[in-house]
Amino acid sequence: MNSDIERLLAAAADDTDHPLSTDVDELLIRARRSVRKTRIATVSTAVLTTAVIIAGAATWSAARHESTGPANGPTVTIDPKTGTITGDETGRAVLPPPPVSQLSDANLRDQCKPADQEYLDFLRERVANSDDKGVPLGPAWKLEVKAGTGTRVQALFLSPDRSIVSTCTLTGVGQAQSYGRISTEGMKNSEGSIVGTRVPPRVREVLVDLDGETQPRQALLGADGFYTLGLDAQNKNVRRVRGYDADGRKVYEYTQPTLPTAATARPSLPSNVTVKTAEPITPDAVMTKDPLTGKALVPAPPVSPLTDDQVRTRCAEVDAIYFGKGHQPDPVIDAAGPVDKNWAVALKTGTGNKLTAVLISPDRRVYAWCHMLGVTAKGAYDYTRGAVQADGKFAETFDFGMVPDGVAQLVVDLPKQGPTRALISNGFYIWGLTGGNSDIQKVRVRGYDAHGKQIYDIRKDVDADFD
Repeated sequence: MNSDIERLLAAAADDTDHPLSTDVDELLIRARRSVRKTRIATVSTAVLTTAVIIAGAATWSAARHESTGPANGPTVTIDPKTGTITGDETGRAVLPPPPVSQLSDANLRDQCKPADQEYLDFLRERVANSDDKGVPLGPAWKLEVKAGTGTRVQALFLSPDRSIVSTCTLTGVGQAQSYGRISTEGMKNSEGSIVGTRVPPRVREVLVDLDGETQPRQALLGADGFYTLGLDAQNKNVRRVRGYDADGRKVYEYTQPTLPTAATARPSLPSNVTVKTAEPITPDAVMTKDPLTGKALVPAPPVSPLTDDQVRTRCAEVDAIYFGKGHQPDPVIDAAGPVDKNWAVALKTGTGNKLTAVLISPDRRVYAWCHMLGVTAKGAYDYTRGAVQADGKFAETFDFGMVPDGVAQLVVDLPKQGPTRALISNGFYIWGLTGGNSDIQKVRVRGYDAHGKQIYDIRKDVDADFD
């Protein structure tokens, strides 16, 4: 199962070994994990109000702009035959709600159980979300709302004690594209609403405005105020939520606050700041045994057999999708332009058509991290960009690293396969075919000089699950 963004936000909230930073790049790096094929993230475009988008359901963990009103507000137009909203209070046409799934509650529950178990394993490993008591999805969980057709369904379940709502998005039989568990206590306001997931009890109809769309969508409202826009709205940001009573009068409204991007929240970057990589150092001998234990090291991941031109061609296709997915403008990232023949392939690993690569823009101010399992973007992929910081380094990421000065060899203590010699190339290093599935672990990274003396020792969040 592909991990979802909410899992990584839970990991981002684990501040063991370092305090919470308010640097926008670092915040998004710690929270981000674009998931295969359908999610593409921007590393240098961050928000201080963390947002979770799960197949159209959005929740915010910071200040909310919500309001309620008496039952004498503006009314919407409701079709008396179908019960659907045909026009909002301003007269705008409204897109219909997604259809109710015809799959049984028990069937959906069984299909989502494996994803729920994986999520619970993750919570236990990370000791994340203390509000979640770890009760597994089962018959006692109430299905609140289910939307979709055929085997493509989004379902929301409420735990027996009503403390957790789980979101399960299925794209096929037993294929959970995303899964999450949200604490109802930690995310609700005084009226019990959860922005993007739940409205107050008196609401009978819900309209949602999404970024980039001119027409509001009517949500499918289920039991206990939970609602969904279905799979069709995934990866779209919620701009406004309105709730109406049985007479069609507006009694609830949420408006998304203006969120600062990297371009507005951080100081402007001088044009002469470019990435500074460490000078390459040739070791006296390639390490084959762990200096700490004397046991054999796992060999470094292989250099990809693809030529640099092949890497650029393949990553350029995903790069074009990245800019077509509602990419938030960023002056540094945008100035680098699309990936083309002028981008340098700094690092590449993989076998056959499997690829993870780091490309550097011609102006040396932006990186593109590209993970592909096929020749084209029709296969699974994962992608993001990041901009250089004021110190000439890229922000920390769990997909690759920058080689420290004076280091000739690096060992990454991976939890499953053991201490692994990193692949070093052009000042960057990687420990495997990062991307796709996300098993983010905080591990030890050790660096050694040319003579084998240890001169570097940190703990770093890394993607430890390779395709």
